[in-house]
Formats: sequence, structure tokens, C-alpha cells
Amino acid sequence: MITTRRTRTRGSQPGDSSGEAPDDSTERDLIANGDFVVAAVGALPPGWEAMCPNPALAPRFASVRSEAGRTALKATGNGRPECFGYLRHAVRLEAGKTYRLRVRLRVAGMDDLNRHLLHGVFAGSGRESFNDGIFGYRKDGDWVVGDRRFRGPEGAIDGEVRLYFRFSAEGTVWWDRVALEESDPIPARPVTIACSWGTGDLAFWENWLDRAGEKQADLALLPEMLNGKGVEAPEPIDGPTGTLLAEKARRWRMHVSGSFYERRGDLVFNTAPLYDREGALVGTYEKVELYDPEVDQGATPGARLPVFQTDFGKVGTIICYDSWFPETVRLLAYKGAELVLLPNAGYFTGLMPARAADNGVWIAVSSLNCPAGVWDPGGVCAGEMEPNPTRHSPSSIRACERDETGRMLVATVDLSRRYSPHWWGGPMRSAPGGRRVRQTVIAPFEPEIAREAQRWCEE
Repeated sequence: MITTRRTRTRGSQPGDSSGEAPDDSTERDLIANGDFVVAAVGALPPGWEAMCPNPALAPRFASVRSEAGRTALKATGNGRPECFGYLRHAVRLEAGKTYRLRVRLRVAGMDDLNRHLLHGVFAGSGRESFNDGIFGYRKDGDWVVGDRRFRGPEGAIDGEVRLYFRFSAEGTVWWDRVALEESDPIPARPVTIACSWGTGDLAFWENWLDRAGEKQADLALLPEMLNGKGVEAPEPIDGPTGTLLAEKARRWRMHVSGSFYERRGDLVFNTAPLYDREGALVGTYEKVELYDPEVDQGATPGARLPVFQTDFGKVGTIICYDSWFPETVRLLAYKGAELVLLPNAGYFTGLMPARAADNGVWIAVSSLNCPAGVWDPGGVCAGEMEPNPTRHSPSSIRACERDETGRMLVATVDLSRRYSPHWWGGPMRSAPGGRRVRQTVIAPFEPEIAREAQRWCEE
């Protein structure tokens, strides 16, 4: 076990997503010499070991000193794009603890940190393993900062912090600080969602929203074309339909959404507004992938896929035909969406576990002609009777109630528990689930996909 100690202050350190204040204290730091003060230039700092499974692809690791006299741990590519290796430092993880991993670094010659760097904690193997770490970065002046809290293993276990350098021929990284500390527990983030199925007029939806409010829903989702009107009878956003949604959102202190045809100037959109607990319009989504008859009847496609911040998390929307295009949910997930809403006239339920699992999102569905549903990132469907035997993960769905007479599905999900279908001890060894650092590709696919998508003639 590595003993803890207090190291010298090296400038401000960031807080994490929980909103904690920046803190340089490392009293609980499990990494001895995480600021690399004790290091001989050209060698590795004490406690750190380089691991290169294929020596021909090994990066160059060494301690260096800057002109300002600061010590850093440096990694450089070896001229080959297949370059791969990592540094490791032993740590002891205690049972039931929460940990915070922080790194501060500078880079040169790297176009995508998610592809070239990976920072995590690894312990054990197979079903008894534990793995978690950093999945996003931010800039802090000239520095790049990674900072994330995560729940530790259920039982005490010996492990290691790993700093991966991969798939960069000429890139360089200088790690200025690496810290692993015990942290405050991560609170649950329960969200109760009410979904619907079947048709109704505004009087029906008024009553339905009242019942959703009585069940203390955080979000009530109505279907596509909820007012029963087609392209030929659009309303302004503040017409009867939008006004009803806003009034019920304010009355019951819940978020409300659904879709209807909106007239905006001389254009008609299939629009899904989102109202907050005050009844204020958070924003609108205009269906981008219109079903062909909608275009034939005079509707215009939208041109954006926005993500909206709510008091419980980030929300994106797709509508009906959008669900056939995997790029829609993928883009929303890339933009940070956690919950994706799908109001529709009809959809294929078989796509939902894939859309959720591929992108690491929760999906809530209300439909005119198909069942309502809620799926979590592990592909679990709220209320499912028989779990998929090929899925190996817990579920983040905490409760489910189905009212057949009132045509309402109410599910509570925990947004703090984002599992994937194959959960082998944590997100670093599981199905990728939208986590960009889990893409172990030498070159990204997106540019070629974009070129092929725009190629209009056969070769």
C-alpha cells in the first residue's frame, strides 16, 4: 500500500462536476510523488513504471525540468502511428469509497486527446475487476485538466493508476500533476418520467398531465402530433397546444414536452418544445429527418439538434422518423445529452436498446400507435419481465409503474448510474457507450463517414 502524505502546492487545481471548490491539498492522495518533485531528469519518478506490451511501439517516457524549474513527466511518440504504452503507479482501493482522479498536463502535436490519452484506475481482472477514470477534459489557460469522481469497488483491492499514451507518432504530453484522492460520495440523481401512448385531444392531455403531476413526475412526455392536427393546421408556439403544455408545467412544477406542427413565419415545422418547472420555454427542437409525406404536405425540416440544460441533467430530443438515423442520437450524446426524448407516431422498439447503449444515454418514448417505453444506457427497458441473457450489467431504472387505463408509464431512473450492457467492473473495460476515450482507433471514422454520406454518385 502506498502511504499518503502532503505534497507541496503547485498552483490551483480544478473542482469536479459536483461543484467542489478547487483544492490543492493532497493529504488523502494515494499517489506518492504525484507532482514528480522527486525525480531524476531523464528517468522515471519513484513509484512509476513504464509498460509497453510491444517494445517496437513503445513511447519515450522520462522526467524533464522546464525553464521555470518545474518537474514534469513527459511522453513522446516514437514516429509510428501505432505507438502505444502506459505508465502505472500502484494504489490500494478501499471498500465502498468514492475516489477523485485528477490530471493536469500540456500537449503538443495531438489533434484528439480522447484518442491519444487515457487516464484511469484499474484493479483485478474479469468479473472481479474494477476500472474507472477520466472521460473528459477542459482547458485552464495553457493547461489541460481532467477531473472526475467515481464510485470505487465494493471490496478492498490492490490496483494501479495508469496514464496511457497511444496512437500518436509525433505527439508529446507533459504531465504536471496526477492525484487520486478519496472524495465525498456521489449523490443519486433520480428523475421520474411519465410517458404516454395513444391519441387524444387537448382535453384528454390536460387530464393526463394532471395525473402525471399528481405522480410527481419530473418530466411528462406527450407523443408526436399530440393535438391531432396535421401539417395543414399548424399553430404558433404560443397557441392552444403550447399554452396548455406551459400551464401544466407551471401548475405541477415539472418539465413538459411533446410535438405538434408549428407555424413560424411562412414555414411549418414539426416542433417539440420543452417547458421547465416554471412553465418557461427552455427551447424547441424542429424535426430534422422528416418522413417524406410531411415534406410533400408542406413541412420544412429543421437544421439543428440542440441539447438543453435542465435542473436534473441535459436533455435532447428526436421525433419519430429521426430514430431510424443513428447519427441523430450520436450527435446529441456527443453534445452531452443524458436523456433523449422520442415523441412519435410510430417507432421500432428494437432500435431503442441499441440507441441507448451505443451512446450511453437514457431514452424516453411516447407514441400515438406503439407502446411507451424508457430505456437506460445498459439497454434495460423499464418494466421488462425477462432480462436479455446477453446483457451483463445492473440497471439504473429504480421504479416502474404502468397504468393501462390511463395510458401512462411512469419510470424513475438514476442518472448518476450510467452502466453499459457488458459491465466488466466499470466503464474502462465495458462496452463503449458513447464514451469517446473508449475508442481505440488509430484514425477516426467520422471524416470518411462524412465523405461517403455526401457522395451522390456511384463510382
